[in-house]
Amino acid sequence: MPDLFGQDDAQEVVVEIRPTQRDANRATIRVGPPKAKKPRVVATLTTRLIADLGLRVGQAWTPELAKQVEGGVGFDKAIRAAMTRLSRRSMSGWMLAGKLKALGHEPAVIEAVLERLAELDLLDDERFGRALIRDVLSRKPAGPALLKQKLYQKGIRGSLADRLVAEATADGDAQRDSAVAFARRKAASMADLDKPTRDRRLCGQLARRGFGPDTIRAAMEAVQRDASE
Repeated sequence: MPDLFGQDDAQEVVVEIRPTQRDANRATIRVGPPKAKKPRVVATLTTRLIADLGLRVGQAWTPELAKQVEGGVGFDKAIRAAMTRLSRRSMSGWMLAGKLKALGHEPAVIEAVLERLAELDLLDDERFGRALIRDVLSRKPAGPALLKQKLYQKGIRGSLADRLVAEATADGDAQRDSAVAFARRKAASMADLDKPTRDRRLCGQLARRGFGPDTIRAAMEAVQRDASE
């Protein structure tokens, strides 16, 4: 990071705020004496951040302003890192915060970045959680306990996780049918096992898929009916 202060700060002003050639939404800030021929670059920030900081040409370059710009540089680096990672894969706020923390960004900066990304609709834990549940269910049947575990692992917790799981498992008949279909497939691959061993393994697999006791009981009864027919 460039030295934002330099020498004779009290005599310096913001000499130039010029959009970059690559991105008109970013601008380079130069400071120096009012008539400096080669003012020094102190930062390149988004035009929105420049507006938020209230920067303008001719403004006195004070230590307080330099500190604000330095904070803006930190925020800019963090949000650019965040957007790069979000362009590669969707994340929850908790996941993204962990990535930014690993890069050395301060907690206050991380919190500000998460808030800005939410404002831009680039970060939405509810949307992420629903997509995660759809992905899990598209692979194999899953009950409430497993869905909640998957959400928890990605930082979706508390009342939001409870609500998303409740929505996904609201159709009790569908839950039971998926568990029965899963149990029947697994039972077919255990035809050479004795009944106690088969039943024990089936119950264990249904439990690991997150199904509750009532659903497991219904699935096991269906398998037993199949075997008796």
